[in-house]
Amino acid sequence: MTHYTCDACKRPLDQENDLRYVVRIEVYAAYDPVDTGEVDSDRDHLLELQDILQCMEDSENERIGEDVYEHRRLDLCAECQRKFIKNPLGLVERGKHFDFSQN
Repeated sequence: MTHYTCDACKRPLDQENDLRYVVRIEVYAAYDPVDTGEVDSDRDHLLELQDILQCMEDSENERIGEDVYEHRRLDLCAECQRKFIKNPLGLVERGKHFDFSQN
């Protein structure tokens, strides 16, 4: 039997009694091609993509992969799911908890 734990509050989730929510987060580098106004019909886009993927597979370039694409999967209990929906980025609510320097 698979056991699940809420990734936010670390509470064990009972498969029979607790509703479990799955959050999938995908972060990737945005690519906005520069429009030069001219069409490059000789360009082989598939070959370029293959070259990029081969570079990402090299052990020397492991860091590049993390900079370009990252995905996460989280299990949440019902209470943590409600909190996540209200504040998905975990930002401090307006007017709460500011730390000002003493100068």
